Amino acid sequence: MNCLRWLSSVKKGVSAFFAPGEDERYGWSSHVRWPLLSIVVGILAGLGAIFFEVLLKNTLHFFLNLPTGYLEPMKGSEPLLIATLAQTRTWLYLLLPTLGGLAAGLLVFLLAPEAEGHGTDAMIEAFHHSGGLIRKRVPPIKVLASAITIGSGGSAGKEGPIAQIGAGLGSILASMMRLRARDRRILVLAGAAGGIGAIFHAPLGAALFAPEVLYRETEFEFEAIMPCIVASIVASSVFDQYSGRATLFFPGAVNFEPKELLAYILFGGICALVGYVYIKVFYGARDRFFHPLKIPRIFKPALGGLMLGLIALLGPPVLDGGYGWIQVAMEGKILWQFMLLLAFLKIFATTCTISSGGSGGVFGPSVFIGAMLGGAFGFLGHSLAPSWVINPKSFVLVGIGGFFAGVAKVPVASIIMACEMCASYTLLVPLMLVSAISYLLLGKTSLYEKQLVTRLASPAHLGTFARGLLERALVQEAILPREVITIPEAMPFGDLIKVVTNSPESYFPVVNAQGKMTGILSINDIREVLFEENLAQLIIAKDVATHTVVRAFWDESLQDALDKMALINVNELPVVREEDPDEIIGMIAKRDIISYYHERSRKWW
Repeated sequence: MNCLRWLSSVKKGVSAFFAPGEDERYGWSSHVRWPLLSIVVGILAGLGAIFFEVLLKNTLHFFLNLPTGYLEPMKGSEPLLIATLAQTRTWLYLLLPTLGGLAAGLLVFLLAPEAEGHGTDAMIEAFHHSGGLIRKRVPPIKVLASAITIGSGGSAGKEGPIAQIGAGLGSILASMMRLRARDRRILVLAGAAGGIGAIFHAPLGAALFAPEVLYRETEFEFEAIMPCIVASIVASSVFDQYSGRATLFFPGAVNFEPKELLAYILFGGICALVGYVYIKVFYGARDRFFHPLKIPRIFKPALGGLMLGLIALLGPPVLDGGYGWIQVAMEGKILWQFMLLLAFLKIFATTCTISSGGSGGVFGPSVFIGAMLGGAFGFLGHSLAPSWVINPKSFVLVGIGGFFAGVAKVPVASIIMACEMCASYTLLVPLMLVSAISYLLLGKTSLYEKQLVTRLASPAHLGTFARGLLERALVQEAILPREVITIPEAMPFGDLIKVVTNSPESYFPVVNAQGKMTGILSINDIREVLFEENLAQLIIAKDVATHTVVRAFWDESLQDALDKMALINVNELPVVREEDPDEIIGMIAKRDIISYYHERSRKWW
């Protein structure tokens, strides 16, 4: 028994440490528990990234490379080998993605429908609308479904799956620790940042991506930035123990001349234009073709896989992630015409894979599209105007970050991730320029449809922002100009009944002969003596009224007025000035405050 009591006390102590009350929220424990929780999430996300990477390599090897002979080129591949790989075609391109789509559809739609599509949107939705709750079965289902989809040739990336895997692990840890919804949301973001940072070798970019991707405006979930940084560092360190410290791409010597910035401005506009086409095709195919299609949802990813196979017969490099092709594009070993073709084929291939219900991310395909678009623009521009486009290879790297910055609404994270993935900050200036132009021109059009405009629009912050707005607004701003029906103190009860029943109002100030407020009455006050016939002949308004009147002051905040209403359980208060508390200016109701809040909120959103 003593042992059980000791275990129970330990459990309570741990729970209190990791989930303190509001009064302890800013105490010393918060400075210790968040690093500890972030480290644990980082370790879990790093291990999850290793497992996913190993599983994906094996599925690619056995499901695609061995049966078809298809391989991606590697760094330093000879042009002849690259041409041979680009022409590797087989009828198995039709079969394998179809079977992969079928298997993924069975897994997802029978066991965890939220694992459908690109997982980053699922993570965003969980943050905004579900208090960070992600079912325990989602991470393993997402791992398997995405590995099968991408491993069989599906045109999808690793960011969505690993974001949902890391977020799911963060959610599970928070639930085990019985943390509050606010803390669970932060751990969800930390888990996503850790997984993405590990698998893309971009810890800083991923730490900024997770808090930035939630909103379409340039806003961050700033409370989560430090936990995301810690989790991303830890996860990347864990993953590097398996894979070694390396970058995804090796751009070689890249540079830019100031006069090239004019070409980069034009390229930013092209990124926005192609990004707009990408998003419209992606969601247009889902909403107008795949969703209305009268076949079971389970089979739609298989149809998408078959359509992908047809596209792959035109351009095999659109299969799976295509990172090897990005590398040779950086080396200038692909014709600009072929790069331009691949950029648009990748748009349709990704649409077929993910919009049909397949499981995978959109970051990888977006990187591919941006790189090929940059290569095509750079080498074409160099052939047409060599004095203005001096370093064509540099446009490939800039395309990686610039394109994704616009379509995903994450300009800051995209710039950092592009530099980290290529281990070069040489092109930081053109990256910033192209990312900003692409982001601004695309406006609120985004590849992540679950993004909200700002923190104000998020249900996760609704209570905080509502109170903040009402604390800054005054009663005088929300009060509506309408007639106040007052009741003289000496009014007989019979006349009082007639006034009240013929009025749409519910609260009536009672005034003396000088018009000064001495009390207030409501319909409920009258109802108590309504059927007392003997008393009704003797009662006047003063006898029924409540004489301790709670007032709303002209210059006080709406939140104070609302708190007063909640304290005495009424829906309306008389409004007066502090210097003359018995002179009625008007009445303010809860509905007036709510209307004012919604009107202001719409302007902000």
